[in-house]
Amino acid sequence: MKSSSVSSTPAQNPLPRGLGLVTSVGPGLVLAMSFLGTGDLVSSSVSGASYGYALLWTLILSLVARTFIISSIAKYTLMNKHGDTQILDGFARLSPVLPGIMGAVVLIAGFITQATFLLAAAVGLHELTGGEWGGAWGRFICAIIIVALTLSLVMLRKQFVVLEYFARFASVAMIVAFIYALIKIGTFDIAGFVQGMAFEIPKEQNTSAFAPIVIASATIGTIAGNMPNLLYSGFMRDKGWIGPKYRKIQQFDLIVGMAPLLIINLLFWIVAAEFSAAHPGFSIGDEFDLSHMLSVAVGPIGPYLLWMCIFFAAMTSFPPQSRGFAQLAINGINHTVPSMRRFLGRDEENPAFRWIQAIVFIILPLASTIPGAPDLISLNIVGTAISTVLSLPIIVVCILLLTSRKKHMHSYAVNRKWQTGLLLLLGIIAIVVGVQIALQIPAMFQTAFG
Repeated sequence: MKSSSVSSTPAQNPLPRGLGLVTSVGPGLVLAMSFLGTGDLVSSSVSGASYGYALLWTLILSLVARTFIISSIAKYTLMNKHGDTQILDGFARLSPVLPGIMGAVVLIAGFITQATFLLAAAVGLHELTGGEWGGAWGRFICAIIIVALTLSLVMLRKQFVVLEYFARFASVAMIVAFIYALIKIGTFDIAGFVQGMAFEIPKEQNTSAFAPIVIASATIGTIAGNMPNLLYSGFMRDKGWIGPKYRKIQQFDLIVGMAPLLIINLLFWIVAAEFSAAHPGFSIGDEFDLSHMLSVAVGPIGPYLLWMCIFFAAMTSFPPQSRGFAQLAINGINHTVPSMRRFLGRDEENPAFRWIQAIVFIILPLASTIPGAPDLISLNIVGTAISTVLSLPIIVVCILLLTSRKKHMHSYAVNRKWQTGLLLLLGIIAIVVGVQIALQIPAMFQTAFG
């Protein structure tokens, strides 16, 4: 695509009306629901149970900032001068070595993330089907079933359409489930909820396996550098949104997609905080403590609500992110390996794409479900921390440079001063958080694997 000096935003595709408006929502919701698999249910519940509403500000800040960062990524892929449709294409314009570095990061951090998703889905399915059968290998058998279903799904031509509908159903089901749980608990500390926005770091509690700075860092870590943020450009391309005329519908899609994520996280947090307030000394060490919490709070149906939510959260993550991670990894490889550069612009035609997706991001994560592997909560927190540390500095700096320069963006799309300033501020915060997480990783490993 040739460079353009157009100074006004091109005409936008109008937002659909009626049912078309509902069916047009897709990439943002699929992406938002996939974030649940990175530990939102777990980290929000752990934070609420361990520290009440004291760390609630980290959730609000991370979700608002995450939306802004993803919007900036989408703006580049829709409105850049070069016709790039993958964000790593833009990274290559800053330095030819960046796509290769990010490709390696995706292979490592993406595998860890997928292992967490698969473990969560296997735990949910195993417990929903009784939780006693299969002995120590019950989860592994469930994981094999999930892997088989995922491999079948990713072979479908219209796999993204299936994922969109599943994400819509899962988001509604989880919201209804936890509203029911909150009603059964019957209390809501509004004053404490409001006070939770005061940017407070509470003192460490004996009821938590992780220090408050670790929990806060794991939550805020997604502000700018969390690697799954990069998947949105691939999801948009799968939807057929290429070019600046899709910017309006993309912004609508992202806001509508992130809204259920905020509601679901708040419900997780509130339920855990209210239960903890009524049961002093309660702590969450693993997923079965969450099950016990809901069992006491809402009765026999409580654990089933939890396992259903964990299963839905994981299954809205594992299949789409296997594709998204593979897209990013193969794009980095195509930029780096001279013999592969002929596939640039059509990355998925590279025969290695399917192999990477199937082996690295679907089959190898089975290792997380064998007997003796870390529990779900520990793997979630450690996996999120590693993913954030590996990808955070590169992502935030590159997005800032790409969207703030006329060299890369059409003049109508270059960041305004306040947008550049906000990206810079988020970058500084994200780097500080990254350092904090890096310093805590040894302690996290000791907690998870000791």
